[in-house]
Amino acid sequence: MEERTFNTKQVNLNYVEKGVSDISILLLHGGSSRWQTFRDIIDDLSVHFHVYAIDLRGHGKSGRTENKYKMQDYVPDVREFIEKCIKKPTIIIGHSLGGMIAILIAAYYPSIVKALIIGDSPVSLDVLRSHSESQKDMTMLWREWSKNLSLDEIVEKLKAMQVPVPEREGTVSAAEAYGENHPWFEFMAENLKQNDPNMLSAIIDDFDNTYEEYDVERLFPLIKCPILIVKGDSGQGSLIRDTDIGFIKKLNNDVKHVEIKGVGHALYMQDKQSFIDAILPFINKNAQN
Repeated sequence: MEERTFNTKQVNLNYVEKGVSDISILLLHGGSSRWQTFRDIIDDLSVHFHVYAIDLRGHGKSGRTENKYKMQDYVPDVREFIEKCIKKPTIIIGHSLGGMIAILIAAYYPSIVKALIIGDSPVSLDVLRSHSESQKDMTMLWREWSKNLSLDEIVEKLKAMQVPVPEREGTVSAAEAYGENHPWFEFMAENLKQNDPNMLSAIIDDFDNTYEEYDVERLFPLIKCPILIVKGDSGQGSLIRDTDIGFIKKLNNDVKHVEIKGVGHALYMQDKQSFIDAILPFINKNAQN
């Protein structure tokens, strides 16, 4: 997949596309990630659909913006990409941060979104705040590493991080838990090296302003397209509670949901096939609408 650049009025977006179908799908990655997190998903979906995946502003090879990383700041980038690059209403699949941005797009610009798939994006600000607080120390480290360390140095820092292991008390190094040569270390190090530290600062230092626009009680009733929420296993770290699903369905009658057992917030990164199996019936049902 050849990387290309799309220039919006504010920032250059790095993206890839694959497939020749008339049915388009846009993939939006989570925070501190980049389009490559979807590489295997793109290969599967592009057999039947025309798939696009972008690096969000401040991520990957897309441009950086001067302290413009509020939720609403991402919206014009994605809207313009759909209108001027894809040039037709599209199905959006967003994971975590990408799903939150997709909710805003579908609410504010319903004519350009054919269907919406939300991948374990928190739909409660209380859950999002709690998660951000629990990850704050790590996110601060990531910000410093992205500023000051080389790629190889970040790899070694990631390997040395202490992580819990279910069958043991206490923590062990990530290298011991996952294996010294696990590909996640190189992938995540590249993510962090390409992050704009200011994007991480928006999460760490300015939570209220960063997420002020993300009011699901106001947004979901505005969405006119079919919605599928793909939830991880609550026991494995999903950021969507069962009560959140019920609440969202009261806000919008066109919400469906599926839970993938045995995986957490990472969904397709832990079990790609189960994720594909969960979304394909929904995509096929709504592709022609």
